[in-house]
Amino acid sequence: MSDDLSTLLHDAVSDVEPADRLAEIRARTSAPSRSAPRPWLYAGGAMVLAAAATVAAFAVIDRDGGGDPGPSHHGDDLRTQLVAAYYVGDTPQGPRLYREFDVVPAGEPLQAALDRIEQPAKDPDYRTPWTTGSFGEVTVDATGIQVQLGDPDAALSDDLAVQQVVYTLQAAAGERLPVWLWREGQRGNAPYTAAPENDVLSLVSISDPAQGNEYDGSFTARGRANSFEATVPWEIRTQRGPRGGAIVKRGVATAEGTGDRLYEWVAEIDLTGIAPGTYTFVAMTDDPSDGEGPGPFTDTRTIVVR
Repeated sequence: MSDDLSTLLHDAVSDVEPADRLAEIRARTSAPSRSAPRPWLYAGGAMVLAAAATVAAFAVIDRDGGGDPGPSHHGDDLRTQLVAAYYVGDTPQGPRLYREFDVVPAGEPLQAALDRIEQPAKDPDYRTPWTTGSFGEVTVDATGIQVQLGDPDAALSDDLAVQQVVYTLQAAAGERLPVWLWREGQRGNAPYTAAPENDVLSLVSISDPAQGNEYDGSFTARGRANSFEATVPWEIRTQRGPRGGAIVKRGVATAEGTGDRLYEWVAEIDLTGIAPGTYTFVAMTDDPSDGEGPGPFTDTRTIVVR
């Protein structure tokens, strides 16, 4: 993965007002169609289009305290866009949602976001209960985001799976809009809204680096966390041995706050003295229990040191 994606992801966690994009999305999705094929979905559930070195894009963040990116944005050539997709991963407190930024072919932002979570995540630690064909049309109107379920047998009893859809679509819209799910032409009795972040999201996540990024000399890591005293320990580990191998470098980042949501953290990481090779970058919540509790939340990314 090129360093240009790191720049794109840095822009993706910038604080830019998204309101001007919402009206555009409403207008563009007023009469959607799913009849056209989606050629970017490769056979066998393969990954979406990889980020190209020429991609230049930015994403936006809402200002309601959620810190989610706003509508997907296109690269300069209009062939790609950035989406924030939420996936399920394991934590010491059971399954929760993790966020992954992906560059995908251009299209309607809401549709692209739904299409993305029908496919496997790039990070092998994440998973999705949704499969190809789970979703039909998606539109935005005065009452919220309207989603047609393509699979009439889709199980809505999995609260976390529904929250995955809600968080992903709200990220694409750039606003905490209610999400209505339709089955066989019938709309549900009530819309779904985003559950509190501390209840459904991993308490630490990595926005950058992306899975497989390559670096020479240094890199900037960033993400979101709600950790004890806003402390976010990080490590670089070899990929051999128990628990991901030996620790070759460690440090601590400080999140911007603690409270009822997740806050941004940033760490400038010097790679001096680390031999070229493949490593695991780990971000964690601080664990004040000295091993007596369930343990810290973690998120990982594979990186390559050149």
